[in-house]
Amino acid sequence: MSDEIITLIAEIDAETEEKLDIFGTVESVGQREFFAAAQAGFKAEFKITVWVSDYDGQAIVEFNNKRYGVYRTYLLSDGHIELYLTSKVGV
Repeated sequence: MSDEIITLIAEIDAETEEKLDIFGTVESVGQREFFAAAQAGFKAEFKITVWVSDYDGQAIVEFNNKRYGVYRTYLLSDGHIELYLTSKVGV
């Protein structure tokens, strides 16, 4: 588990992206999440926890020079939201 600067990316149109750099806590996904994602057709890569106020439904997360798609979110009671990431093909 580590705190990283991540970039939330919203695709405005085919040529325009809106980017927001924030801090997030990056963790590996657990075995249960990994298999549940696989059953839904995703390869679970990471779970990133961020403040709800920082997240506005962005579908792409970038960190360590790689892009990931958000396939699921989970709202926590402490003002945070968990973003579950999968490899983003074609970006």
